[in-house]
Amino acid sequence: MVPASAPTADLSRGEATRRHIKLVALRLFATQSLEAVSIRAIVTAAGQKNAGSINYYFRSKDALIRELIEDVARLLDAHHQRRLNALEASGDPITVRGILAILTAPPDSMAEDGGDDHALRFLAMVMINHRDLLFEVVQGGVDRGIRRCFEHLRQLLPDYPAPLVQQRLMLAMLYLFAVGSSREAAREQPDAWRNLWGHPAAHENLLDAMEGLLGAPPSPATLAALASSAPKLQKAAARPRRGKG
Repeated sequence: MVPASAPTADLSRGEATRRHIKLVALRLFATQSLEAVSIRAIVTAAGQKNAGSINYYFRSKDALIRELIEDVARLLDAHHQRRLNALEASGDPITVRGILAILTAPPDSMAEDGGDDHALRFLAMVMINHRDLLFEVVQGGVDRGIRRCFEHLRQLLPDYPAPLVQQRLMLAMLYLFAVGSSREAAREQPDAWRNLWGHPAAHENLLDAMEGLLGAPPSPATLAALASSAPKLQKAAARPRRGKG
């Protein structure tokens, strides 16, 4: 995947090949898994005759995966920041629903190179199965947009215990990835998703569901579980840490 400002016709032959390999790898990783897809499978699916194409263009399979994660994360971050900047500059009230509308809107910038067909499924798979790798890659600041959105949500949500708010934001993140993945799948199989993404009320209903996820009062059972966990957490925090060396 490359920036939308560089259409295929303007790329060198080498860069066009590199871009093609990335899109093929993205599709394979998204529909299978990082472990299941071999370098040979990528080379074959991309129509490359040279078995060393991956190492030539990306140094290694791991480097290719990291680059794909950063590509998708950068596109999502630009999408979130652009919409959030517009909301903040508008002078309109900032609401939970308004922030959720930003987070759930399909990223139109991915459509420039076809990456929208598999990008979110790829990132969702990485999020579930390779969480440490994902956060290692985005440490460079390519998740600033979603962090800004989450900071708004923290300020807007009711004054619930901080651990519960943090858990709900994590659940919302997982839900967002699942939603984005299913919308991608719906473009390939619209009949299978007709009652959901083919329905005109789907997006507003999605916002309703996410508002409920974030804003519903904690049940007595949840508060009791939280209270019972406090002594254990305090004991763990007070435990002496073994020094280095």
